[in-house]
Amino acid sequence: MRIIRNTLIAVLLLLILLTAGAYFYVKSTLPDYEGKRKVSGIRGQIEIVRDKAAVPHIYADSQDDLAFGMGYVMAQDRLWQMDLFRRVATGRLSEIFGERTLKADRFAKVMGFQRNAAQLLSSLTPEEKTYLQSFVKGINTYLESQPDEWPIEFSVLGYDPDPFALSDIIALAHFQSYASNHNWKYELLRASAMQELGEEKGRQLVPALTFHGPYMALPGFHDPREGVPAVQQASPAATHNQHRVNDQLIASLLQADDVIRQISGLHGNQVHSNFWIVSGKHSRSGKPILANDYHMPFLLPSLWYELHLVGDGIDAMGITLPGYPTIVAGHNRDIAWGATTTGADSQDVFQEKLNPQNPDEYLYQGKYYPFEKIEEQISVKVEGGLKTETITVRISRHGPIINTINDNTADDASPLALQSVANATEGQIAFCMKILRAANWQEFKETLSLMKAPIWNWGYADVKGNIGFKINGKIPIRSKGSGLEPVPGWNGEYEWKGMIPFDELPEVLNPATGYIVSANNELLDSGYPHSIFGSAFQLPYRAIRIEELLQGEKNITSQLMKRIQSDTHSEFGLKLSRTILQAVDSSQLDDERIVTLGGYLRGWDGNTGVDSVPTSIVQEFLIKLMDNTFSNKISDKLYLQFQKSGNLNYVSGVLLLMLHDPSLAHWFDDPETPAVENRNQTVIRSLLDAHGSLAVLLGDDMSDWRWGRIHQTNFKHQLGSVPPFKWLWNIGPTEFSGDLSTVNPGTHTDLTQKPYQVNHGSSMRHIVDFGNLEDASLVITTGQSGRWLSPYYDDQASMWHRMAYHNVPAKRDMIKKGAIGRMILAPVP
Repeated sequence: MRIIRNTLIAVLLLLILLTAGAYFYVKSTLPDYEGKRKVSGIRGQIEIVRDKAAVPHIYADSQDDLAFGMGYVMAQDRLWQMDLFRRVATGRLSEIFGERTLKADRFAKVMGFQRNAAQLLSSLTPEEKTYLQSFVKGINTYLESQPDEWPIEFSVLGYDPDPFALSDIIALAHFQSYASNHNWKYELLRASAMQELGEEKGRQLVPALTFHGPYMALPGFHDPREGVPAVQQASPAATHNQHRVNDQLIASLLQADDVIRQISGLHGNQVHSNFWIVSGKHSRSGKPILANDYHMPFLLPSLWYELHLVGDGIDAMGITLPGYPTIVAGHNRDIAWGATTTGADSQDVFQEKLNPQNPDEYLYQGKYYPFEKIEEQISVKVEGGLKTETITVRISRHGPIINTINDNTADDASPLALQSVANATEGQIAFCMKILRAANWQEFKETLSLMKAPIWNWGYADVKGNIGFKINGKIPIRSKGSGLEPVPGWNGEYEWKGMIPFDELPEVLNPATGYIVSANNELLDSGYPHSIFGSAFQLPYRAIRIEELLQGEKNITSQLMKRIQSDTHSEFGLKLSRTILQAVDSSQLDDERIVTLGGYLRGWDGNTGVDSVPTSIVQEFLIKLMDNTFSNKISDKLYLQFQKSGNLNYVSGVLLLMLHDPSLAHWFDDPETPAVENRNQTVIRSLLDAHGSLAVLLGDDMSDWRWGRIHQTNFKHQLGSVPPFKWLWNIGPTEFSGDLSTVNPGTHTDLTQKPYQVNHGSSMRHIVDFGNLEDASLVITTGQSGRWLSPYYDDQASMWHRMAYHNVPAKRDMIKKGAIGRMILAPVP
């Protein structure tokens, strides 16, 4: 016994020593925010002051040195995240993760994010290239001079980071532009649905939705049909003699996209946001107030990085993406800016027709043309080293042939070319430089005109009292068709004939309403001469709710803006509740479960707080209604594609349309029964199914079916799915309120996992009142640092959950009062 006891004690002591050793090793790698370092590549001294949230305030005499400092501090805090993102964009994930990411790398290579970046470098002006070089030099200076401070992830995965190249930054920007565009997936989803169900029912399953407003570019105008789902009047592509698209190919392409998004953390099709701006006539300060929150995936580290740049006529602060050399949303002394995604359709899938005598050629208007061919190599980690896979990327006049992404494509599958805006990142470096200096509406618009993609709705306010909104980007004008379905590439009928001119893109300046609201709602009614949107708008209820809370207010403060950002009222949930109650009242069933469930819903006001029982009932009902409406009529493969590629937001819109439109009532019949079920019967069945699943999960006591028990955030590091990191690196779980439609949203993408993992929502919140710039407020989801055991790894997580903010002062003396570090980068003599 003594031997066993001593052995156990020895093992325990060894574990304690190993744990302590690992702890102190990781702590020793954390970056030092203090001191003076001599570096090459800068013109003058750079001062970096870290405030109490470890946000870097960078002071320099030139914009190039500010860029250097920006790259340096990002590398200090987010080096591994930046390396992961560039591997996603350049197709180098498999070097560290092996074959499980091979499809993601093929995707990046075929899409050509890095190829296009290398080409665009030659288009940079000398000033732009010097700026970008300074930024990259800042990253590499830290990377090469501080190997003892490299993040622990490099040791865990067993590799050293390569120096960054200029093309890496542009490739990363290109990928991020792609990640905010999803129309090609809706095209393929619609093609799958039409092939399985026929054209009519396929288009019913994947319609182009409209809610008749509220219209972003028409503040104060309200269509009588606002909020009611309908099918867009723009006709879909006419029936044409297209080849059948291989179902296996479509499934594989959508799977590859899912892999690349899961690895990067940019999962799902739910990139959206809010901003609203009020003019001085509505604010207590008499100056404009801008509120902005980006609804993006919940990453760990956070997707966003905070910083403040001062010098050479610049005094700008806000948030940016790690590896992106500017402030994406923020303010300077003259203007404030934020954005939401437009949802513009700037992608089309073309089916090409091969030469039967020569598969290296494709048909176009009666002639055969050779594909451009590019050899791409992918390094794949295997036992004992790396192996190389070579793929041949074929490019037609319409774009790269995306079949190559799939390694199992049937030989007779029609080649699919994905056309997108050429040279999408052209002008982005100029944008990065000029947005920091923009001082008025005209300069702001001139800056936006430089950026082709991503296509966003930009909100604007300035110190002189102006408020505005403008769309940027290149949106194609099509010769024929609506861009909703794959079209023939061989006849020349569906070509792009140009882009909507920048001056014709929607904009608003100083509307009579005194406010502007943008929540990914529709832009303009059918009177606008151009087609901008594709298949899916976001549900309109965020925009409707924000405007409702603003109307009638004449004394608005930042505190009210914060309360609006925290709002979790669900009009969408109330619509579902009314549908349920209508069915309950019509059925007159004597079922205690139905009576009790109805009782909870009758007194519900739409609040989706963590203690809400009605929210749990309604949201579980939604999932069951989806299953009972669709799963018995379409194949398992198509249903999975519909859920993943369509996403819960879009599928919910389709369900609302079917509940509202009597001509679609046949979708509620169960073909597996002899009877013909109607809408109310399927609603009741779904309600009882929801009761059954909630009872199994939460118990029979309905009063304990709190929403927070099944709706929780859990911020997961990209390596946080395996032990021991899942216990050490992740943050959560934490109960969370809201649903997919609330102003403060909480969205989940995996409908099978309980509790629901809220992995998408308000990833940052920014409020600035030009009546008191020193009181600007900001918060991100987790913290500034991506370094585990840093005090700033998760210090904002609790604040974010509580709807609290930290102050972002601009005055130097205020910043220094609470500073936790000061570093000087001095030029080498």
